[in-house]
Amino acid sequence: MPDLYTFGEAMALFLAGDTDNVVDAKSFSRSTAGAEGNVAVAVSRLGLKAHFYTHFGQDELGTALLNDFLAEGVDVSAVKRVPEFTGTMIRNPGSTRPVEATYLRKGAAASTISPSDIDLEVLKNSKWLHTTGITCAISTTASAAVKFALDKSRELGVPRSFDLNIRRKLWTERQARLVLEPLAQDIDLLIGGEDEYAAVFGESDPGKAIALAHSRGCINVIMTKGDQPIRYSINGQHGEISPPKVNAVDPVGSGDAFTGGVIAGLLGGLGTLDAIKQGAISGARVASQFGDWAGLPTGRNGLTDPAIIAELTKGA
Repeated sequence: MPDLYTFGEAMALFLAGDTDNVVDAKSFSRSTAGAEGNVAVAVSRLGLKAHFYTHFGQDELGTALLNDFLAEGVDVSAVKRVPEFTGTMIRNPGSTRPVEATYLRKGAAASTISPSDIDLEVLKNSKWLHTTGITCAISTTASAAVKFALDKSRELGVPRSFDLNIRRKLWTERQARLVLEPLAQDIDLLIGGEDEYAAVFGESDPGKAIALAHSRGCINVIMTKGDQPIRYSINGQHGEISPPKVNAVDPVGSGDAFTGGVIAGLLGGLGTLDAIKQGAISGARVASQFGDWAGLPTGRNGLTDPAIIAELTKGA
């Protein structure tokens, strides 16, 4: 029985290696990226069973990505290989200039995901469902799959999380709000950046945006803002925590690491506040290294290795 069921697009990530500018770079390293897959790996690293579903192309990149997930112990047994190409992202490390990503993903394999791809038997037997706004942005059928999965999880009594995760290169804020606002209700764990809450709910005041999410039936609400304090509301009780201070060399993927750490903590028996603190450790550790999976903490039964916690919290 999976601890986590999640689905979405996984992409081949080509990261410039010799300069901080893709235009000038001559060498690139290849890894795997994509929000839901990142969360699945984060949960797997912490010793739980993660089931990740996607579509890969019938190409060598698809095979490479599939092997990456297998090496992390993620259950990808249901992944489909389809005629469309495997999505790709090319970006600079962001060490001396802002991160700039180029996507090759319109019409890619994962955009063919639809509601019929959601395995209700696996979902019914899972302990948690995780979805994001990114999958809603890649195609109308994938967006319908997110709605279908969230609706069915409610019927089945499976706890669910939804990360607003707006990718402005994929759609406008107006388009995102039209699709994501109706989905961001009756959620056990709602996560998003301060700017994403403002875009989806039309409320720029962080406290009011969190209260609005609660009024829509969201139980645990988390609002992030880079390395700034994390705002949260647990059953209406508001507060904030400061994430560990690290030398952030690559923030990409740290949000997914945070989400994975929180979900794993909840599944591992932590209270919500302690789960948020665990997520903050996961996010900080990933931000301190290059790549979406590099630095993801290891652990057992959903809980981070105590040595890693000590490493990141010493002097705090």
